[in-house]
Amino acid sequence: MRGRGASPPAASGRSLRQPFFSRLRAKYDAANTTLDNVKHWSRADGLSAASANSPEVRKTLRNRSRYEVANNSYARGITLTLANDVVGTGPRLQMLTGDDAANRFVESEFAAWCEAVDLPEKLRTMRLARVSDGEAFALLTNNDAVDARVKLDLRLIEADQVASPTLAFETQRYLDGIRFDADGNPISYDVLKHHPGDDFFAVQEEFDTVPAAAVLHYFRSDRPGQIRGIPDITPALPLAIPGCR
Repeated sequence: MRGRGASPPAASGRSLRQPFFSRLRAKYDAANTTLDNVKHWSRADGLSAASANSPEVRKTLRNRSRYEVANNSYARGITLTLANDVVGTGPRLQMLTGDDAANRFVESEFAAWCEAVDLPEKLRTMRLARVSDGEAFALLTNNDAVDARVKLDLRLIEADQVASPTLAFETQRYLDGIRFDADGNPISYDVLKHHPGDDFFAVQEEFDTVPAAAVLHYFRSDRPGQIRGIPDITPALPLAIPGCR
């Protein structure tokens, strides 16, 4: 029996005095900092993609990745296999217009141009560079020595040469040798005339400003806002250090 004035029980067994909706308190184990994981997560930060991949960080990763690929037979074999499998014998053009004769002519000329500029080998080099350097650049140039009707050529340059000139003031619109418009599209690239690793490289090095339309920038963008690449082999580098396995 219920006493006079007592509240009838709810259909679900919940007391009417208890709120029907209660605050959901959920948490993630990975968000907890404990004595066991504090050392592991000590280097985690909230840097942006551009700041995390600063010129200094990328230079260190490039140097170490190049050293590892050059001296580790496993890394060397994997990168060569990757480049050969990705590029193969090079691209082939297939025209699908209604004029069969025109299709064959353009396809033949494209194949002749690829052979004249050694396009497959250059593409393989760019893929190898993405593994050890994180990125590769190719400048579209006019080369009169090309033995083809079209004199277009690709001049490959290492990532080290695309950089802000000495004492250049960097802003959101100009970062790491690349100038952007208001929408974040690259406008131009500053390319040093000599590699910073050359013996005759001067501190006040001259550079060329190349329009973005004449530059091929090949890298993997893993985060929004990322403008430069880091080596594909980066996560594996600590495995190569004795005592870190």
